[in-house]
Amino acid sequence: MSSAPDGPDESLGSDDPLDHAALTSTLNSMLVYAKAAHFNLTTPRRRAITQLAPAHQSILEPYYSNYLASIDRAITTNSQFLQLVAQIGANDFEAPQDRSSWQGATALQVDQTKGTLKQLFRDWSAEAKAERDVIYNPVIDALNRLFTDDERSTTRVLTPGAGLGRLAYEIAAEGYSSQANEFSFHMIIMSNFIINHTEEDYQFSIYPFIHSFSHNVSARNQLREVRIPDVCPSKNQSRSKGDFSFTTGSFVEVYGPQTNASEQAITEKWDAIVTVFFIDTAHNVLDYIDTISYALHDANEKASYWINFGPLLYHFEDEQSTRFENSSGSSYDESNLSVELPLDKLVEVIETAGFVFLELKTGIKASYASDPKAMGAWIYDCVFWVARKRRPGEEYVSFVDRVTDQN
Repeated sequence: MSSAPDGPDESLGSDDPLDHAALTSTLNSMLVYAKAAHFNLTTPRRRAITQLAPAHQSILEPYYSNYLASIDRAITTNSQFLQLVAQIGANDFEAPQDRSSWQGATALQVDQTKGTLKQLFRDWSAEAKAERDVIYNPVIDALNRLFTDDERSTTRVLTPGAGLGRLAYEIAAEGYSSQANEFSFHMIIMSNFIINHTEEDYQFSIYPFIHSFSHNVSARNQLREVRIPDVCPSKNQSRSKGDFSFTTGSFVEVYGPQTNASEQAITEKWDAIVTVFFIDTAHNVLDYIDTISYALHDANEKASYWINFGPLLYHFEDEQSTRFENSSGSSYDESNLSVELPLDKLVEVIETAGFVFLELKTGIKASYASDPKAMGAWIYDCVFWVARKRRPGEEYVSFVDRVTDQN
């Protein structure tokens, strides 16, 4: 099983100054986590308790001070883990040894570091298995229906937006040749650590729920320890029957049709592409559709499939902005571009792009990195589909028309 990050951006500490800045600022966000967490979580609450009326202070103390002291200890544990991840990440991705040259972390990046702890819970803890099963099992079951046991070792499956890599790992465990692709530096650094540098099941402790003081049934729930990983990839290589690799960089740039052929590292085609909680991360979902179509095998050569599971929570919807220039018109800031399609139109566009839907189910309830013991959580109505790349000239009836005719 091969698992080290590879592909066009194998050395993230490359000559690209933007890559260098993004890498080192992400590493710094892990190193300053404790300072930021103490400052934002416990310091203001200690200040608040001193401003209460003495009668109220006497009701809450010493409980509240002990509660915040427990939060501080959990922050320290998280920080020790993150410092180890940053140290190994800096070495593996060749960050400068002189940390004074590193880019400072932004507040957003520190928030993303907190989110990465929740992602670890989601992908690599036993407690989150129920959440993963709702999302990952339909995808893996679909693959196993499409390909026989004998075909699996030669069946290439790509998972863009792979996050911390658990789904791609489980696909490899089923015997497929599985490749994960990820763009986020937080995800890349952390997945590299989990996949390549953990040595035992349940090796590390984290406290992913301490950052929110809302929806807690008890302090014990908020402060509960989570052990990761529930399965150590390096220790359980025999579990993975297929090849497993990890590439870094933009899905569209690495696998898409606009990539210069002389520079494109990923030239081979794929038998299946799996998108999970991914398609709504696009600025322009049509770019993803084009890339998926391009990266799959030519339909004249062999059948190839797109399997999707997730909501349509378009990530850049609220970041649209128009900048007006002069009185003669306006120009658009393309970095904030966002194209959002409702599901019925999205299905129509995908069919027009050359796919035929074999399955399409809506209203599947799923959560994402959700605390199962919290009093409140986001529940998504997700869509699941299996689509086959259509052969040129192949006649088809749209999925909507087929459903209408059956009813």
